[in-house]
Amino acid sequence: MKISTSRTRRWLQAALLSCACLSAVVMSPAQARGVSGIDTDYPVALSVQIDPATITDADLNEIRAAGFEFVRFGVRPPLKSVNPSLIDYPRLIQRVRNAKLDAIVTLFGGSAIWGLGPKDWREGARKESLFSDFAVGFMKAHTGDVAVWEVWNEPDHKTFLNPALLSDFETASSELCANMAKQKVQPNIVVGFGFANLPFVGGKVPTQLENAFVSAAKSDCLTDISIHPYRPVPETAFGDYEKLRAQLDKRELKKTGIVISEWGYASYLPVRSQSTQASLVFREYLINAAASIKLLNLYAWRDRGRSSFSKEDNFGIMSNAGEKKEAFSALTEFLKIARHSKKVSYDDAKGVNQLVLKRDDALLHVLWTQDNEKSVTVPVAEGKKCTRVDFFPQMRRGSCGPRTDGGFSAKASAYPVLLSISD
Repeated sequence: MKISTSRTRRWLQAALLSCACLSAVVMSPAQARGVSGIDTDYPVALSVQIDPATITDADLNEIRAAGFEFVRFGVRPPLKSVNPSLIDYPRLIQRVRNAKLDAIVTLFGGSAIWGLGPKDWREGARKESLFSDFAVGFMKAHTGDVAVWEVWNEPDHKTFLNPALLSDFETASSELCANMAKQKVQPNIVVGFGFANLPFVGGKVPTQLENAFVSAAKSDCLTDISIHPYRPVPETAFGDYEKLRAQLDKRELKKTGIVISEWGYASYLPVRSQSTQASLVFREYLINAAASIKLLNLYAWRDRGRSSFSKEDNFGIMSNAGEKKEAFSALTEFLKIARHSKKVSYDDAKGVNQLVLKRDDALLHVLWTQDNEKSVTVPVAEGKKCTRVDFFPQMRRGSCGPRTDGGFSAKASAYPVLLSISD
């Protein structure tokens, strides 16, 4: 069929435009690696720890509906000594994706680096190489399905790494990075090592582990550092983050971000009520927003046992029976309000913490203390409206009362309150 000259010209123009667009796509710079590139709807992207053996599809859907964007779980090698249930991890990863969640996958091989000792090693194989082959192979198989990879979990804790094997861990880390480079496995976000104590500050982390991290980060094998800042009250983490940031910069790791890959509070008798757990978990989120931390993983989704007196059984924001605890309610109600907001400022003057977030045309002032109740006034221009939101013992919206002393006043306590200021 003969094609008219005008149609030919239009076809050629379209073809050239298509080529130009394709060229633009190919030539565009690669997305920056690391946690700084996370796209989130919230001031801090929130994850929650799940148990691969017991998590249900209903759980995953509820996690997403509540405002969580990630879930974290550990992946162990197919060795019965460290993975007795032989979890089907590929299926779990797909279930997570089906729930429109992203996965933080932590790779570790056992306290002896591979399994529980020589009985788990293949004849003639080195434990360091076995771990490297497992970790790189799993990354390669699931690169497109996992948002964040984490290498190891608390190597400075004897449960996860035999303290006698610190030098071997350095070797294992080095071999892992070399293997990733050789096989051209370079995910966008790879964090390590999930330190149980704050590295580079305070001297509690063995030097070999710190050296292994610096070497891996400088080689672009690890993009970010992951830590577990458990502590009696969340607010002390703010200063520790600043110290860690300064130490990373000193070691020429300015591009290395900070990820909080595990942190939570248990409700257990007679130490801590569900109400106190809720206050601490809520403040944990707020202090990470204050410090501009991009990603926080909360420990954990569900209590792993039913004993009211066991700390380890009661870190969940859901009970073992599936009932929502006060921490779940307070945090998720706050997330509904904080969605699409960004940090403006943070101040802790006179014992009152004040985090200011901006959402559309509203400024959200979140006020709290570590313990005693204190009066605070938020300066507000005349003519502005103020809505007060309480989250404890349950969510309540109401008036901020009359404007006095150039603003609106509230009582700040260990249970945060929010003043929303708008036109």
